[in-house]
Order: sequence, then structure tokens, then C-alpha cells
Amino acid sequence: MIPELNHGGNNNLIETPKIKAENINLNAYFLSLTDIALEAGLLTDKDMDDIQSQIYDILSDNIWMCTNGTSTSVKSTEANEMVLEILYVLDCFCRTEAGEIPNENKLPSLIKLFKEKAGIKNCYQKGLEFIKQTGKPSFKEIEAAEISKSFDFNEFVDINELADFEKKQSEHDIKNKIISQSVMTDEDFNYLYNKILKCKTAEKKAALIIETVSSAADFLDILNAQCLFGDEYHILYKKLSEDSPETIEFLMNNADNGEDEWQEYLIKFINHQ
Repeated sequence: MIPELNHGGNNNLIETPKIKAENINLNAYFLSLTDIALEAGLLTDKDMDDIQSQIYDILSDNIWMCTNGTSTSVKSTEANEMVLEILYVLDCFCRTEAGEIPNENKLPSLIKLFKEKAGIKNCYQKGLEFIKQTGKPSFKEIEAAEISKSFDFNEFVDINELADFEKKQSEHDIKNKIISQSVMTDEDFNYLYNKILKCKTAEKKAALIIETVSSAADFLDILNAQCLFGDEYHILYKKLSEDSPETIEFLMNNADNGEDEWQEYLIKFINHQ
């Protein structure tokens, strides 16, 4: 039975199992840590299913971005490499939170992050930011083969599961995905712009934008149209980080100089998450 963490003040506290740093495979930091946490009872089978599901969600988003919204599936070999890239980013996040040589006192808090709602997706986004801010080599600059030698990839991602994943993606409702091409006419854009300005709250503005805009190009046009003011940007980014983290990643990649108002507020939002 998995021990429950006791948050009360009695003297019958159940000691949290301690993970030894030397047991973690530093070449497969994230996978190794989750496996050990499962064995120690810090993660459950349900947690592991949720973690894998979130990684597939990230894969789905990355495929969509990689194909510029033209496809929801790729070849299995490409999907394999994309999953390796996701795991590499999660490894980078683990290093920022617990150290290159794991600090054993920080590992329980790191595992707790994995258990949060959308925890893996949030860790992935922070890992991307760490890579970007530190100039750490991206996955594409490292041989995938070298990384894949560190663990048995097939133990984590089954080829049949990938095939099922691709099939589901082809049937997935993608109306809220952000694609690269503009899909709005000038008339549509002006109508939306005026409708946004008439919204009485920042929350309504954010909801309207997210529900209506379906392309990255149109999203940038809306942000540059100055129909948001001050903290309204923060409200929009917060909702995006929860509902569409791939859009936050897209915006960060297009925030070149940080001089425009939406870029300034985006950088502040990212830095204070």
C-alpha cells in the first residue's frame, strides 16, 4: 500500500521515503526519477498514467506546431525523436530544480510538481525557458542516438501506443489549435477588434480571444492592435498558460526585442510564474 503523507500535527507522522541521488541515472534524469519515485510510493500508477498522457499531449502540440497546422500525425520514427526531445527538456527542468548532482532534499518537491494538474506540461515549458535563457544546447544540437542509449525507450513509449496516438490525433478536434497561417479577413479582424474593446472585463477579453483566434498570425495581429491594456495582458497569458501552453511558447519565440507592450508584459509574466 502506498503510504499517505500526513499533514497533521500529531506524532504519528509517516516518514516520506527518501530518494538517493546516486540511484538516479543523470543521462535520463526525468525517467529515472519518476521510476524511482514510483517504487518509493511517491508516485502512483495513476500518476504515471497521467504523466505519460501529458507527454503525449505535448507531443500532439509539437506535431501541430512542427507541421504548421497541416497535420496531426508524423512517422513513428519522427514521433520517437520528438518524444526524446520532450524528455530532454524535462531533464533540463529537473536539473534546474534539483541540481546537476541531485540535491536529495529538493527531490520530493520536484516530484510533487509532477503530480500537479498539468504539472508535466508546466515543467516542460519551464524547461524550454531554461534552455533559451541559459544558452544550453537544444536537443537538435545533441545526437538523439546518444541520449536514447541512456534508457530503454520502448519501456516508456510503445510503438503500438504511438500508432494508436496518431490515429486518435487524426480524429482529434483541432479547432482550438494555433496554426501559422492567417485565417481572418480584414472584416473579421476589425469585427473582433471592436468586440474585444467592448468587453467589460479582462477575463471576458481573454476568453473571447482564445475562443475566436485560431491562427498564430492572427494572434500576433490582435496583440499588436493594442486592444489590451496593462494587467489585461497578464490575464490573457495566465489563461493561455493553462489552456494552450504551445501558444505561450510560440509568442516567446516571436518576442524578439521585448519593446512592444505585449512582449514586455509577456516577459514579466514568464519571469514571475
